[in-house]
Amino acid sequence: AMAQACARVADGAISRPTASRSSVRRDHRRAVMTRALSPRSTPDPELRSRRAFIGAVLSVPTFSPASIAGAAESMDELQRSLVAAYEVQDFTAALDVLARLRRLEPKELKWIEADATISTDRKDFERALKSYDVAYEIAEGDAGAEARILNGRALAREGVYDWPNALRDYDEVLRLAESNGFAPDPYVLNSRGNVRGSLNRWDEARDDYERAGDLFQNAKGFRNGASTTQRLDGAVYAYSNRALATAQLGDEGGALRQLEALTRRAPNSADVRAAAAALYYSAGRYAEAEDAWERACSREAGCAKYKDLDYVRRIRRWPPAMVGKLEKFLELKS
Repeated sequence: AMAQACARVADGAISRPTASRSSVRRDHRRAVMTRALSPRSTPDPELRSRRAFIGAVLSVPTFSPASIAGAAESMDELQRSLVAAYEVQDFTAALDVLARLRRLEPKELKWIEADATISTDRKDFERALKSYDVAYEIAEGDAGAEARILNGRALAREGVYDWPNALRDYDEVLRLAESNGFAPDPYVLNSRGNVRGSLNRWDEARDDYERAGDLFQNAKGFRNGASTTQRLDGAVYAYSNRALATAQLGDEGGALRQLEALTRRAPNSADVRAAAAALYYSAGRYAEAEDAWERACSREAGCAKYKDLDYVRRIRRWPPAMVGKLEKFLELKS
């Protein structure tokens, strides 16, 4: 059992991503949670590196001795209702279904974790933290479950700007992986980089982003048919964060070179284009700045979010130096 638990650390049972709220993390979290909550589903090996917080536990419904007669059918129906509600982000309905599931199995860890996860998604971080604390007590001694829960709790702590405790949780997740002989999860490294940046520890943040990008780049198990989009999106996002941290540390030339390499690799990334525009402008390369911004705005995602400095600072979490450079560029545009 311990070997299986430790394997889940390596497989990415430590789920979710950073409170960066990036599309990479959000879309993946939704997909893997839906998969995990589906009754009688089988684990998907192509999602191993970011397996849902419940992992394979829900692949076959289990029932406690206290479950009522005919609970199997009822549990299946409730699980399907939970998946349906979560897929459309009806978090109120999802929590209502979970309350019914918990009445059937009040001590079942998977329902407590699901409550915490959905509460985080609906930004009810205080409720999420309470559920994660309960789940962590139940999971004591199960390395995989502990790592999974700590990762989720760290994200909820980010939601209330509790950076020091979020960092402690991420550190422990990575320690659990290392102590059991497994590579770190790149999503967790990227998330820890975000927290270190929020603590103004940008040199350490840059190291985390670089390690995350390298791990995404070389990761196995991300393929979906012939596609490696999820892995490559993760690498681009982590390397973009590395470039932003590099600029914050004063190496604007190095940051710009990194971003230029990323624009060739990910030409549709509005984030990379917007960051490049800010740095081009800072370097006095005004025509290139305008071109980069125009290309950012012409992408499917568009540049509207990058005109909102609160979004860039608080949600996307660019470092202060880069927010300042973007602000100066936008002043020229207004």
